[in-house]
Amino acid sequence: MKFKPTYLIVVPSFLLKLIEYANSNNIDINQSGVEGVVCIGESIRNDDFSLNILGQKITESWNIDLYSTYASTEMHTAFTEYQIGGHHHPELIIVEILDEHDNPVNKGDVGELTITTLGLEAMPLIRFKTGDMLRAHHEACKCGRTTIRLGPVTGRKKQMIKYKGTTLFPPAMHNAINHFKEIETYIIEISHNQIGTDEILIKIATTQSDDNLLQNIKDHFRAKLRVSPRIEIHDKAAIEKLKSPKLSRKPISVIDKRNLN
Repeated sequence: MKFKPTYLIVVPSFLLKLIEYANSNNIDINQSGVEGVVCIGESIRNDDFSLNILGQKITESWNIDLYSTYASTEMHTAFTEYQIGGHHHPELIIVEILDEHDNPVNKGDVGELTITTLGLEAMPLIRFKTGDMLRAHHEACKCGRTTIRLGPVTGRKKQMIKYKGTTLFPPAMHNAINHFKEIETYIIEISHNQIGTDEILIKIATTQSDDNLLQNIKDHFRAKLRVSPRIEIHDKAAIEKLKSPKLSRKPISVIDKRNLN
């Protein structure tokens, strides 16, 4: 790298592109000088803070430390981790983890992150519901801080799926799909069927289009998530077009059609 940075702030899937570029150009990426990356926009950890499939793929090729960060414009702050959850800054923001009735969840349970900002003057927010479902961790961090820590986002409240008796969020499906290097790109479509229950269709483009791959994907979903959605193989260009709708600032990976029915 021209400027020899020691740390990067980047969307983690882009790191796979850097690794691919380095490999194709005979560049030893471990000699780049990068020691760690603050990852934005995508999850790199499972609920127990171990690296998910995306995080594992990165560190298998690149010996770097990965750190998550979580934030939004409304919060006016960020929750950045020491690899075991994003630290709360009580001088900047009040945090609540609430259930569907706006009551605090029990310690360790998943709920909706709700915030009250303390530093904003023009547009302060009181009990603003972020829509993000996660759990808080209350034990002291290994870095020495004793404030609560936010775990990885389980999913968006509006994207919660009830599928064949199982509650699912898209991030869990992303992690299952990322297990397969044969999948070049994909998009998840959520809809209602004729009786009003949720349906999932995953459209994939692959380098290996055969029945064995589809069966392996379905079996992996059953092993990891207890259910297997419909999976179809489509043209890569068609999926990429779906992922980049007009007026969207960034590619999407989920199309939720339930509110359109």
